[in-house]
Amino acid sequence: MSTTGIFAVSTTGIFERLDELPSLPAVYQRVRHALDDPDGSLESVARLIETDPSMTARVLRVANSALYALPGKVDTVLRALTIIGAAETHQLVLATTVISVFRDLPLGAVSMRSFWEHSIACGIAARAIARNQRLNDPEHYYLAGLFHDIGRLPLFILEPHAMSIALQAHRERQGPLWELEQQFFGLTHADLGAALLKHWEIPIIYQNAAALHHGLMAAQPWPLEAAIAHSADLIVNSLRIGTSGTHWVPMLDDDAWRKTGLDVKDLPDIVEITTSTARDVTSAFLEL
Repeated sequence: MSTTGIFAVSTTGIFERLDELPSLPAVYQRVRHALDDPDGSLESVARLIETDPSMTARVLRVANSALYALPGKVDTVLRALTIIGAAETHQLVLATTVISVFRDLPLGAVSMRSFWEHSIACGIAARAIARNQRLNDPEHYYLAGLFHDIGRLPLFILEPHAMSIALQAHRERQGPLWELEQQFFGLTHADLGAALLKHWEIPIIYQNAAALHHGLMAAQPWPLEAAIAHSADLIVNSLRIGTSGTHWVPMLDDDAWRKTGLDVKDLPDIVEITTSTARDVTSAFLEL
């Protein structure tokens, strides 16, 4: 008997339940506003970060990780921010904040570490794709990859029983997990991810990448961020680096692939960068 045929969840209020999830800490909001202030400085941003010892430690670990491959070890927040620049500082602080907020919460069927291993590797692969294609601001695509599956977290946390059954149906090859989410919940992690990022006031470019990384229902062009996140997700699933719940490698969308501008010959370098970097960067984000 089909698992999906005997179980359904009423989720008319699931978007409203996002308030049950942790909020981003106030220090992130202060850092973001300081970075947006045309009269602000990296010195003031560094002082704000240093008011939070946990964030300070993570920022330094990640800044010294293979993600940035700085020429030498940095031991102060200001030095790290000066080297990587204002735009990447915002992206670094945002990534460390979101990961730290969810790091210790139980997911049940999928470990939180495995979830972030997958997500961080997707961010690295997305950035590698952007660099391969010589796109401006490759860190922008890193965050698109990092956050592409963020909507799975509310489903695991708010509906653990239903998600366990959906995962079992997926393992029994009853369909891709995101399609089973639609059957079970009337929405997918892509919908919920965009809503969560909007709830946190994260820039709309990342909301759109999360919403559309499995494609559009209508035949519309792929946004570049979503196409790169989609391709990075397939690469990382193929490499079996962590998991957000997907057991089988999803199908590659030909239009998304064409949108990235990649050629098959580009893949070995992207795979090498992803596999050689992911473990070190994951440890930097998740260490206590």
